[in-house]
Amino acid sequence: MAGPEAPEAGWKAFTENIVGGGRLELDPAGLEQCIKLCQDHADRMKLLGGRARRELRATDLGLGEKDIESAKQLARKFDEKAIGGDDIEFANTAVGLFLAHETYASDMKSMFEAVLASYREQDAATAARLGSVGVQL
Repeated sequence: MAGPEAPEAGWKAFTENIVGGGRLELDPAGLEQCIKLCQDHADRMKLLGGRARRELRATDLGLGEKDIESAKQLARKFDEKAIGGDDIEFANTAVGLFLAHETYASDMKSMFEAVLASYREQDAATAARLGSVGVQL
């Protein structure tokens, strides 16, 4: 997804503001909470994707799709919109949407984990350097 309303546009502005300001404050507990929330969201999206595959199948809508060709085509379109098919791009299906949300949440979780690991590594290095010159924290 791209454009001014895309989630990555907000992160880009956030990052530019942090870098431009020259000051970064970080709350490790807040990051741990973000990591947990991202995992929870990814798990929910995975479950919804599975439900969509099972429950949104449009195999017997009662439109006469067993006898009428146009009704059969309409039922196929509904089915493809839910789970994908020849005529509808996967990203434009219910299952594709849930997968995109799951992937995005997993990517955000990975980013938060990397930030937290870097923060802890830098914090430990700073404490060690200060300790080596006799400063107690």
